Amino acid sequence: MTIRPFQKWVVFFFTLNALMILGTIASAAEFSAETTMDRLGQRQKVKVYVKGDRIREDMVDLFSQKQVLIADPGKGQTLMLYPETKMYMEIPAAAALSPVGENEEALKKIGTRRLIGQENVSGYLCDKYEIVFHNTYRGKMMVWIARKLKYPIRMTQVDGPPVGRMDRELTSIKERRIDDSLFEVPGDYRKVKKPVQGFCGAGVCSVSFY
Repeated sequence: MTIRPFQKWVVFFFTLNALMILGTIASAAEFSAETTMDRLGQRQKVKVYVKGDRIREDMVDLFSQKQVLIADPGKGQTLMLYPETKMYMEIPAAAALSPVGENEEALKKIGTRRLIGQENVSGYLCDKYEIVFHNTYRGKMMVWIARKLKYPIRMTQVDGPPVGRMDRELTSIKERRIDDSLFEVPGDYRKVKKPVQGFCGAGVCSVSFY
């Protein structure tokens, strides 16, 4: 099996362990939604499942390979599953970089935030934040956090790098019960200990999640 590189945003969005930026996203909210992501100029659909602070994203990469990203802050885990080959791998904690998350101290390490207003997005009242990164190359980010869901449902990167730009919005949001099994690795999956060369570098993978 060849595990091809995957690139999701947020350089972003959201380490579940370390760089989390806007206060706690953990909540009792359960919902599914859809979004799209820009990969090398191609828009790809992503199915999103959220239950409390756990997140799952189902997608298909540029090589038509199915991938599932599971982030579970409670376990300190971020996993990438490959359903077609029944394999999975752990993503280093430093790889999941996100500006939405845990506490003010984590935020201070990568940037500053400012509440600039409230707006309705997809039927949800949201607090709109501006995040300015200390690394000017990354520019800044606008984030809309739904008050009811306590979750970012729109994010737009401004003045950042042209490659890896993050611009996404959750649509088709359905508040419903999400089964716990969606956040677990099936028993017949085999763990891959090391990614192929070029997948991760210097302990950092190009991964972001919502």
